Amino acid sequence: MSLASTLWKYGALGLLAASAGPATAADLPSRKGAPAAPAPVVSRCAESEGIPTDAFGFTTGSDVAEVGSFGPSLTYNGGFGTRVGTSNGHGLTLQGSYGLFPCAEIGPYLLGGFTRASAGGVSADERDFGAGVEMKYRLLGRDMHGIGLTLVIDPSVTRADPDGAGRFTTYNTGIRLFADATLIPNTLHAAVNLSQDLTWTGPSPYQRSSTLTVAGSLAWQVQEGLYLSGEVRHLRAHNELGFGKEAGYATYVGPGVYWQANKQWAISAVWNIQVAGKAKGEPGNLDLTNFNRHLLKVKLGYSF
Repeated sequence: MSLASTLWKYGALGLLAASAGPATAADLPSRKGAPAAPAPVVSRCAESEGIPTDAFGFTTGSDVAEVGSFGPSLTYNGGFGTRVGTSNGHGLTLQGSYGLFPCAEIGPYLLGGFTRASAGGVSADERDFGAGVEMKYRLLGRDMHGIGLTLVIDPSVTRADPDGAGRFTTYNTGIRLFADATLIPNTLHAAVNLSQDLTWTGPSPYQRSSTLTVAGSLAWQVQEGLYLSGEVRHLRAHNELGFGKEAGYATYVGPGVYWQANKQWAISAVWNIQVAGKAKGEPGNLDLTNFNRHLLKVKLGYSF
């Protein structure tokens, strides 16, 4: 494999780690007031106390859009730092989320980005664009079951054009579970995510890989509409669709902030740094072959 191809692989995998999973969700601002009726109907699809899905950082809450509601969002994802030379990846995702029917939300999206990578004077820059659709279904509600639980299926396709390395097409299918719970009403909330991304990269013969992500986060509401969060995420890369042929693993920690400026607008920002990891066959205590050292996400959402 040429050095340019290797640099492209490292940069693309890092940016995929930044964006796979919950980073692409276009969830609507979900802070809800107390119900008008004195005795509301308990439902797994709606909560007496809404928790913004983006209040947890890269980790995502379980709430889904209310039936008939719609909202667009714009998300920036960045991945920085690699083992060989330099690699800086930047991506944008434009998504619209719609409450399709009770407990169900659908969110088609467009994405694009570029990576600047070089080592030893050799450049391996990349441009990519693609599309996907995030489909959510609420399985459990906090009011009814004590925890919220949502199943997510997220298929997407991305076309990449690395300089000097030909053209590549990537097909990814994300299968995710988002769970959350209220620890202290109107104050402290917790979320746990489990995600498996299955990836085919071509042209033929297609390379097969997968990434398992386990994440947990606490979000503290310091005042109405303002949340501070801290999370831990563990990612494992495999050179097949299952859990064999392990390529490496990485553990990230980092803070986040979410602010719902008003009923329509919300903005969130989160930063993760890799604090532990190991790439198979590589020296060092970090995996900077399959994952970036730093991950950044900034998201702006609007709700109609």
